[in-house]
Amino acid sequence: MKATLYIDNCNIGDVIFSIIDESMGGIGGNLITSENYKKYQPTIQQHFEKQGISNIENFNFRIVLSDNSELKPHGGIGITDSPYFDEIYVESAGLDTETITKIKNTSTTPNAIH
Repeated sequence: MKATLYIDNCNIGDVIFSIIDESMGGIGGNLITSENYKKYQPTIQQHFEKQGISNIENFNFRIVLSDNSELKPHGGIGITDSPYFDEIYVESAGLDTETITKIKNTSTTPNAIH
């Protein structure tokens, strides 16, 4: 399912989420960055270097799905952005069963783990 990732109210890119761990309410996908991401990228990469991920303790990350519903994950939201790789990965965990079902029913990724 397509979603937009925000820091506060600043759109930093889009993600096509798929289920990565249904039992833990986990979703993940690659970030397609907007121009706004560039102003946060050095700090996000520093978080990756220090702690392996940039998460909601570092920024107020928000995920808004294509149906305009905002996710409220109990396990948080994180971005993995290494300066050594081109891929930027977004993950979230602790989503409720209803949200996971909605994402699963709209997912087009064949290798997602259910």
